[in-house]
Amino acid sequence: DAGRGFQDATTAAGMGHLQKGHAIAFADLDNDGDQDIYAHLGGAYDGDRFANAVFANPGHGNAWVTLKLEGRRANRSAIGARIRVRLATPNGRRDIHALVSTGGSFGSASLQQEIGLGDAERIESVEITWPGSGTVQRFEGLPMRRIWRLVEGEPRPEEIRLPVFDIASLRPANAKAGIPAAGSRNGSTEAR
Repeated sequence: DAGRGFQDATTAAGMGHLQKGHAIAFADLDNDGDQDIYAHLGGAYDGDRFANAVFANPGHGNAWVTLKLEGRRANRSAIGARIRVRLATPNGRRDIHALVSTGGSFGSASLQQEIGLGDAERIESVEITWPGSGTVQRFEGLPMRRIWRLVEGEPRPEEIRLPVFDIASLRPANAKAGIPAAGSRNGSTEAR
């Protein structure tokens, strides 16, 4: 609906689950640039337990960038850093803003910033406002679809190359032969 409201995509994304959830985490678990989901399911009592689930994001072909910030004067994890990614898109310039944080109670996200860029043609700049000092650092022309390490005070970003893998090919360590994992289809925990 062109951003005019929310749509229920539970079934379309293959992420429906009958168990109650107690925590959720979002992170790029398979290093392909999109956020996957880890869900802690079931209750706190033995009779109410259920296996947790991982839902792999199948992606959609849009551009992305992952930023791993490292503070030197600021805290090492860069918690509280403000990020502005300036993009060139077919419809003109667009800014995306992010804040380095893990989330909150019963939910979490990775400290690296996995930023979807949609139909962006290129990244014009990435601007970091470091916590504590308020120092602003700017990186220009970072290529998209890559993982970058940005260190406070260092003028050059470092590209990080990690192997991309298929979450569906992984089996839980406690899985028994022939018994599919909870939240899975045919033993896979990938959302289809």
